[in-house]
Amino acid sequence: MLYLSVFDAKEDVTIEEINREREEWVRKGKSKVFEKMCKRIDRYEVAGSSPLKIFFIIDTEQPHALNILSHHFGGLWYSVSYPIIERGIFEALEEDRTIVAG
Repeated sequence: MLYLSVFDAKEDVTIEEINREREEWVRKGKSKVFEKMCKRIDRYEVAGSSPLKIFFIIDTEQPHALNILSHHFGGLWYSVSYPIIERGIFEALEEDRTIVAG
């Protein structure tokens, strides 16, 4: 299953705090555990946003992987995850026409 996870840094959080949290994630080996639970993890950062905003596309059959991610980083970030489906634009247009046009 695909998931979109959105992480918004809390307003009063510094980049130093974020970096320390990332280093702790790696030091504790959580990145390796998380990667084993997921088929794919893509990370996107909004350029120039302040506070920092990050999007993850995560492909996993173990949804509790999302809990591991949000729990570890929850002190410095607001986060929300959504199950998503991948559809091409043409496919979406055709489906929308079928629903709306009748």
